[in-house]
Amino acid sequence: MNPELAIVTLREALQRRLDDLADEAVTLIIAEVPAYRNADERLRSDVREHVMSHLRASLETLSSDREVTREDLLFVRPHAARRAKRVPVADFVRAFYVGERVLWDAALSLADDEQSRQAALAFASHLPRYFEVATTHAAEVYVEAQEQLAATGERIRRDLLDDLLAGRALEPGPRYDAACAVGLADGAACLVISAIACESPADEQLLRGGAAALARATASRVPPLAVVRRQEIVVVMAPVKGEPPDELADRVEAAQKRLAEAGLELAVGVSTVVASRALIPDAYREAGLVRAANGGGPGVAALGSMSAFEYLTLRPDATASRLIDPAIHEFVDQDSRDGGQLIATLREYVACDLNGKRAAENLHIHVNTAHYRLAKISERTGCDLRHVADLLEILIAARLADARGGSAPAS
Repeated sequence: MNPELAIVTLREALQRRLDDLADEAVTLIIAEVPAYRNADERLRSDVREHVMSHLRASLETLSSDREVTREDLLFVRPHAARRAKRVPVADFVRAFYVGERVLWDAALSLADDEQSRQAALAFASHLPRYFEVATTHAAEVYVEAQEQLAATGERIRRDLLDDLLAGRALEPGPRYDAACAVGLADGAACLVISAIACESPADEQLLRGGAAALARATASRVPPLAVVRRQEIVVVMAPVKGEPPDELADRVEAAQKRLAEAGLELAVGVSTVVASRALIPDAYREAGLVRAANGGGPGVAALGSMSAFEYLTLRPDATASRLIDPAIHEFVDQDSRDGGQLIATLREYVACDLNGKRAAENLHIHVNTAHYRLAKISERTGCDLRHVADLLEILIAARLADARGGSAPAS
């Protein structure tokens, strides 16, 4: 048996025993951890659910090619937030350790030959990293929860966000100090990230987890202002100096995908960079506009990564549509139904500065095929592709069709 197969075999054997292992862990937690000794049925049930989630996550990430992340452990947040009101953080971490110990003991009991012992050793090397990420994540949530219980930090951040989005000047005091602490000092450039859950999460703590993930994705020198308000996550930050907009968009998209894998699907909009705090209301409107124009489905739309042309054609526009020759609309709609091949060729031709040979190379087709397709477009639209105005009409018609969901360009 090869090592990878041995790990899979160990994982499957442990997965079959998950219910028994969860029951054993809960029994030991209640017996060994002081804060849980008088647990009522509701707390016991919540602890078992939390233990089961950790056991599953430990096994699912065992054979993963990547390191476990906070986003993989999003489920920790609601449990940690509830425990923060009645269980010291040391006891919370100790209970988690008990659950992992039960899992490790079970893995050892299954190591009855050389291959299974090697698989158990691989598991042993995986557990410390999992433990480190999980406990660090829990500690962060505890700090957040304590701030909420104190009703200071959270209230100040919410009030600060309300002031910023309303364009109100900040007077010296706690809110002004909080703005400076998150990098939004006088004269600082700013941008806004707005995210909405595609389905309302059952627990606000999941949204808080999403806010924390998006805040980390900014890679800001200081933690940005990240607030959950009425089912929306709003992040206001000072952009990283000299960083291209695409790099921030890529990190936010990576975080959005990890959150989706963990069960929190977000539609995210990222504004352009504005010159000062006074323009944050404009940036917030931008982020909401681009998020909504992206269809409201899961994903990231970043204005800083768009051209002015792409921005101006984000949404269906009836007036612009009426200004375009009906023959062009008919061509675009028909090409969409046929798979979008001709529009895809035209877009690549324009992207290559009207160089048909380079466009053909990028599309992996013969140059004669590219010229044939372009000639077909001219024939069906009556447009001269050597004229910029004609090219723009077709491109605008195609973008407006995209915005209304009527075109799906082929690759």
